[in-house]
Amino acid sequence: MTTEYYNMEEEESSFDFSQILSIAKRRFFFFLIPAMLGAILAVVVVYLIPQRYESLGTVLVESQQIPVELVQSTVTSDPNQRITTIRQRVMTRSNLVKIIDKYDVFAEDRKRLSVTQLVEQMQERILLDVITSQVGSSIRNTATIAFKVGFQHEDPNISAKVANEFVTLFLSENVKTRTERATETTQFLEQEAEKLKVELNKAEAAISDYKRKHSNSLPEHLNIRMGTLERTEAEIKSLQLQIENLIEERKYLELELSSAESGNFSQSGVSETPENTTQLELEKAKDQLTNSLSQLTDKHPTVKGLRRKVEALEAQLREELATNTEEKDSIKSFSPSKQRLLDRIQIRLDSNSKAIAAANENLSKLREKAANTEELILKTPEVERQLVVFNRNYNEILEKYAELEAKQGKAKLAQNLEEEKKAERFVLLEPPIVPTEPVWPNRPKFIGIGVFLAFSAGIGTAVLIELVDRRVRTAKELEKLLKSPPLVTIPYIKTQRDIQKKRYKLGAILLAPALVMTAGAAMIHFFYKPLDLLFYRIWAMVERLNILPF
Repeated sequence: MTTEYYNMEEEESSFDFSQILSIAKRRFFFFLIPAMLGAILAVVVVYLIPQRYESLGTVLVESQQIPVELVQSTVTSDPNQRITTIRQRVMTRSNLVKIIDKYDVFAEDRKRLSVTQLVEQMQERILLDVITSQVGSSIRNTATIAFKVGFQHEDPNISAKVANEFVTLFLSENVKTRTERATETTQFLEQEAEKLKVELNKAEAAISDYKRKHSNSLPEHLNIRMGTLERTEAEIKSLQLQIENLIEERKYLELELSSAESGNFSQSGVSETPENTTQLELEKAKDQLTNSLSQLTDKHPTVKGLRRKVEALEAQLREELATNTEEKDSIKSFSPSKQRLLDRIQIRLDSNSKAIAAANENLSKLREKAANTEELILKTPEVERQLVVFNRNYNEILEKYAELEAKQGKAKLAQNLEEEKKAERFVLLEPPIVPTEPVWPNRPKFIGIGVFLAFSAGIGTAVLIELVDRRVRTAKELEKLLKSPPLVTIPYIKTQRDIQKKRYKLGAILLAPALVMTAGAAMIHFFYKPLDLLFYRIWAMVERLNILPF
C-alpha cells in the first residue's frame, strides 16, 4: 500500500492552480494591506521630496572672424580643454561661497552645514554639458561647437539667477584668459628680444674693440700693407744703391785729399805712395764689410773675418802714416791755391760723410718699417680667423633677433585680435530663463517604482505568512503529513458568521481600490497638477494620436 501511495503521490505532484488560488484568497489581506500601505507611502515620499528646477544657458563657441591665414592667434588650445580650465577657475571655493551668499542659495542649510558641505552641494548642482560635432569621416575627429551651463535648485528664480551668474563668469573668464595668454606671449617675446639685443650689443662691442686693438692687422688693410711693404723694399734697395755710390765717391775724395796733401799726383790725380795703396785696400775691405752687413748679421763668420781684415789694414795705414810724418812736417807750407783745393776736398768729404750717415739712418728706419709691416701681415690671418668667429656669433644673434622681432610683431597682432574680440570667442546663444517645470524628481517614474516595490512587498508578506503557518487545511495536506490517505473527508460547513465575514471581506476588497484611487487622485490634484488640467492634456494627446472614432 505504501508503494502504491508513493506512486500516486508522484502522479498528483503536478502544478495545482486551485491550491495557489486558495492560498491567494486566504492570504489576500496579508497582500493587500502591505501593498496599499507601501503604495501610499511611496506616493507620499515622492511628493514630499522637494522638487528641483533646472535653468540652462547655451553658449556658442564661435570661430575666429578674421582668416587664420592672415592673423594667427597665440591661443591654440582646444575649446573643450579651455572650457574645463575655465570651469576649474570659476568653481573655486571663494567664488562658490560668494554666489551662495549673494543669492542665498542654501537659506535653510546655511546655519547647520559647514562651508565645505555647502560648496560640495553647490558643485553637485552645477551642470556643464559640452556639445560636440564630428569633423570629417573619422569618429575621433570631433570639434566643440557649444556648451550648456546650468544650475538646479528648489526655487526656479534662484536657479535662473545662479545659472546667469555662471554663464557671465564663463564668458568673462574666457575673455580674460585669452587676453592674458596673448599678453603673456607678447611680454615673453619682448623680454627675449631685450636679452638678444643686449647680447647683440655685446657682440658689436667685442668686434669693435677687437678691430680697434688690431687696427693695423685687419684683413681689409692687407692689400694696403702689402703695397706699403713693396714700396718700402723698393726704397731700401734704392737707398742701398745710393749708399754704395756715396761710399765710392768717398773713396775717390779721400784719395784725392791724400794726394793733395802729399803733393804726389799722377796724371789721373791719384797718389802713388805706399800709403795710398794700403788705403785703397782698406776702402775695398770696408766696402765688402758694408755689403756683407746689408745681407748678414754681425755674428756671421764672413762679417767677422772682414772686420779683422779692416782692423789690420787700419793698423798698417797708421804705421805708414807715422813713418811719413816727418817728411810731411818738413814740407813747406801749401800755397794759397793748393790750400783752397784741400778745403774744397774736405768740404766734399764732410758732405759725403753726412749723406752716408743720413742714408744709413734712413735705411735702418726703412728696414724697421719693413719688419713691422711684415709682422703685421703675418698677424693678419690670425686676426681674420678671430674676426670670422666674432662675425659668425654676431650674425647668429642678429638672425635670432630678427626672427624674434617678427614673432613679436605677430604676437602683438594676435594680442590686438584678442583685445578686440575678433578671435575665437564664446557667444551667449540662449540665456538661462526661469524654469516652469521641475526636472527632479520624476514623480511618475518614482511612483511606478514605489508601487512595484509595494506590490512585491505584499506578495512577499503573503508568501512568508503562508510558509510560517503550519496548520493543516486540506485532505491533501493531511495526507502528505501522515504519508497515507485519510479514510473519509468531511467538507467545510459554512455558518452565518462565515457568510457575514465573506461579505465584509468582499466589501473591503471592492472599497479598498476605490479608496486608493480617490486618495491618489486627491494627491495628484493637490500635489502635482489639477485634475482638469491633466485631463485636458491627456485629451489633447489622444487627439494628436488620431485614435478617437469621432
